[in-house]
Amino acid sequence: MKATQNNNEKRKARRRKGRAADGYSGPLATGSRGTGEIPVKSESLREKFNAWRLGFSVDKVFLAKSVVTAVLLVLLVVAQTTVFTVFRPFGSVPDLMLPFIIAVATLEKERFGAVTALCAAYIIEAAGGSELTLLPLVYVPVAYAVGILTTHNFRDSFPVAVMYTGCALVLRSVVTFIVALATVHGISAAVVLSSIVVPELFVNVIFAPIVQLLVRLCMLPFREKREEKIGGVK
Repeated sequence: MKATQNNNEKRKARRRKGRAADGYSGPLATGSRGTGEIPVKSESLREKFNAWRLGFSVDKVFLAKSVVTAVLLVLLVVAQTTVFTVFRPFGSVPDLMLPFIIAVATLEKERFGAVTALCAAYIIEAAGGSELTLLPLVYVPVAYAVGILTTHNFRDSFPVAVMYTGCALVLRSVVTFIVALATVHGISAAVVLSSIVVPELFVNVIFAPIVQLLVRLCMLPFREKREEKIGGVK
C-alpha cells in the first residue's frame, strides 16, 4: 500500500511540473480539483503589446499602412508650405492637412486618425515656422469624431468623407474668423469675411476632394486586405 501511494504521489508531482513548464497558472497546475476553473496560459510580451489600450495591432500590414500615411503626410506638408506659398489660389493657402486627416480617420477609424491628426498638426506648424497654435485642438477632435461617426453611424464612403470635410471646413472658417477679429486690431468683420474667411473656404473646397481621392487610392490595398480578412473570419 505504501509503495502504491508513493507511486501515485510521484505521478502527481510529475504532472504538476509538466503543467508548470508549459506556462499554466491556475488551480490545475497545483493539482487542486473541483473548482471548475480553466488554466490560463501566460501571455507573451508581443501579445500584451498587441492588446494595448489604443487597439493597434503591430504587424506587417499596420507598419506598411503607417509608412504610407507618413509619406503622404510629408508630401502634403511640402506642397502646402512650398508650392502653395508661391502659388496662392484666390490669395489664400489651402489647408491640405484637414481633408487628409479626415480621409485617414474615415478609413482607419478614430484611434489611428487621432494620432495622425496630432502628428499632422505639429509637423505643419514646425514646417511653417509658426508658433504653437490651435491646430492640435481642432485636428485631433475632428479626426476622433469622424472615426467614431464612421464606426457607429455612417458608412465608409467618399461622399460621407466629403460631407465630413465640408463640416470641418466650416468649423475651421469660424475659428479663423474669431482668431482674426481677436488678433488683428482695427479690422472689421466684413473685411475679415471678404479678404480672409471666404477666399480660404473657397480654396479649401476646391482642393479637399483631390486630397481625399489621393488618400483613398493609396490606402485602397489595405482596405481590400481588411475586407478579405473579415470575410475569411465570417
